[in-house]
Amino acid sequence: MQYVSLQGTIGSTIKVISFDPYLVRFTLQTTTQNYNCLVAKDAFNLMYVAEQNAHIAVFGHYNCRSQLVIDKYYVRNAVSE
Repeated sequence: MQYVSLQGTIGSTIKVISFDPYLVRFTLQTTTQNYNCLVAKDAFNLMYVAEQNAHIAVFGHYNCRSQLVIDKYYVRNAVSE
């Protein structure tokens, strides 16, 4: 399995793909290209703290459909109340 670490911005709205298991997707925009990302681990928290155009750092691996499956993430400008 090939692991990658990337930094960029969230280029699209975060969409819920599945409820069982809870799965969300978004587009990660870097300076070189765009990546289709899937988040299953801690997806509820991502929906809460991240918004479009937020800076994010991700660590994950590719699945068989060449989608980046996120294992860990850090949102720099998280939403706070």
